[in-house]
Order: sequence, then C-alpha cells, then structure tokens
Amino acid sequence: MSKEKSQAIKLPRQSKGKRPQFFNDPAVDHLMAMVLELSAELTTVYAKVDTLERLLDKAGIIDRTIALGYHPDAEEEAERTKWRDLFLERLFRTWRAERPD
Repeated sequence: MSKEKSQAIKLPRQSKGKRPQFFNDPAVDHLMAMVLELSAELTTVYAKVDTLERLLDKAGIIDRTIALGYHPDAEEEAERTKWRDLFLERLFRTWRAERPD
C-alpha cells in the first residue's frame, strides 16, 4: 500500500457556507433536521438492541423479556445521562448555531 493510500483522510467537522433553506420558515428546517437526526439515531439503536437481544437469547445467556424489568444503578444512570446530554447537543446543534443570543 502506498504512503498516500495509508494516510487517513481528514474531513472538516463543519460545512462551509450558508445552510440551505428548504421551507419559508427557518424554524421548520431546524425541526426537520432534528426529526431526521432522531430517525437516524433511533433506527441505528433499534437495530443494535435487537441484534444484541437475539444473540444473547440464542446463546441462552438471557431471556429477551428480562430486559423489560431492568433498573440501572447510579453509575449506569450517570453514564446514560452523559450520553443523553451529548445526544441532545447533537440534536439541537443547528438550532443553537443559528439562533441569536
């Protein structure tokens, strides 16, 4: 493999230029971006959870119904809270970036 091919390509973290507007009200564009982000996240999470549950059930490790009664401890809840905060930051990024302070 050549040196050029082995180097990772670094893409910019943010797009340059003005965000395209599809609706008359920019708030609708923000809302649509949020809905699409949520849809993508939810689809990915559903597929991962479903896969894990099926693999664990087939391996005889757990019964899929056990997950329904699970309650996280304080450390697990703190990790979930951290993840949720990061997720909400991504979800609202377009709205926060363009709102006047």
